[in-house]
Amino acid sequence: MAGPSPDLRDLNPASKEYLEAVYELKEEGRRVLQARIGERLGLAPATVSEGVKRLVAEGYVTVEGARDIALTEQGLEIAEALVRRHRLAERMLVDILGIQWHLCHEQAEDWEKVMTPEVEEAILAKLDGEPTCPHGNPIPGTTGSISWADLKSVAAMEAGEGGRLTRLLEDVELDHDVLKFLEEHSLIPGNDLSVVEVAPDGTRTLEVNGERVSLGRQLGDNLWVVPA
Repeated sequence: MAGPSPDLRDLNPASKEYLEAVYELKEEGRRVLQARIGERLGLAPATVSEGVKRLVAEGYVTVEGARDIALTEQGLEIAEALVRRHRLAERMLVDILGIQWHLCHEQAEDWEKVMTPEVEEAILAKLDGEPTCPHGNPIPGTTGSISWADLKSVAAMEAGEGGRLTRLLEDVELDHDVLKFLEEHSLIPGNDLSVVEVAPDGTRTLEVNGERVSLGRQLGDNLWVVPA
């Protein structure tokens, strides 16, 4: 694991959200733009613009070229700590306390605020399997055996293809109703699925645990599998 997390208590709550969003978009291989930060956090363009200006003034991000946003060394250190604590809090809630899978993201936001490096280490010591959050996203500072190159989105799969659901992007984690739907239909990391049919509009009918469920292209693009 990486070194001790920086002290995050004095960081502006809004800045925390922005830094996490920048880190996660970069992690997913997406171009980090103000518009995408706004989409992820549900904020107006003017609000995001002011937030990014504050982060630049604080030395946490830079704006490269015309629009691309990048974390500075200090910003990366803080963003990694924030994301690490959040994902560890999710694992603690699900693995140790037995909280329902679709509820852990929202509740972890409170637990991560009081987490110490000692608690981080204690949770890590109890993890089994891949060092990820319950939704399959890697815990910063750890090394897993699965890379992006191993994965394929459900939206890119054709009829007859299958695989093991491994990762859900952060866009999905932010929607409580979507998470509940996915849990009710066994679409959680670790479960195998297969594509039964692909409709002309891109909707895919999947079979999971002997049951069928249909996903639109947008949602399917947020679910990633290790192909069989």
